[in-house]
Amino acid sequence: MAVGLGCAAALLLAGCAGPGSPPTGGVSSPGSTPTATSTPTSPATLSSTPAPADSASAGTCGPNQLSLSLQSRPQDSGMGNFYWDLRLTNIGSAACTVEGYPVTTLVGTAPNVPVGSVSDTEPGRWYPVAVLALAPGTSAYSLLHLGQAGAYDCPLVPVGALDVTLPGWDTASRVATPNPIEGCDDDSTVLVRTGPLAPAPVSF
Repeated sequence: MAVGLGCAAALLLAGCAGPGSPPTGGVSSPGSTPTATSTPTSPATLSSTPAPADSASAGTCGPNQLSLSLQSRPQDSGMGNFYWDLRLTNIGSAACTVEGYPVTTLVGTAPNVPVGSVSDTEPGRWYPVAVLALAPGTSAYSLLHLGQAGAYDCPLVPVGALDVTLPGWDTASRVATPNPIEGCDDDSTVLVRTGPLAPAPVSF
């Protein structure tokens, strides 16, 4: 009987330990809830792959930022018509954008001045008009559709270059033709039609 009373007294002094009570030595206040230990999360790892040039942050490409060249497409030419690819390459150190249709004028070889009508546009059957962001070293293309001047009743002049103006430009950039051609020395005959600037050459 004495042993039982001693045990009861010890339990009263230590407090009744029931299910859910904190381990011996823990401190618990009435109504408190044990706090779960959280594991810190590491920040998301950034991809090391370079992102494409952002058209929202890039300015319009100026004449001094682009290198222009013309390539003939003999496989697509014939029946009084022929095609050239106009290529514009970003030679600057920052991304820039191009959009829309280039305006071109044929340049005579003697004298070395623009002749004939400015180009018309040929709606893109392959690529729509879109803003193209050019990172340094990348290019945009316009398909030029030209007519043989000899098929028209117009004064013929030898042509060795093309003046190219993009939307927003105040001055033109001159580029040599892939081969000598003839132009019309009048303002009523349109010999060149330009396609919208695209990220790759057109494939027929």
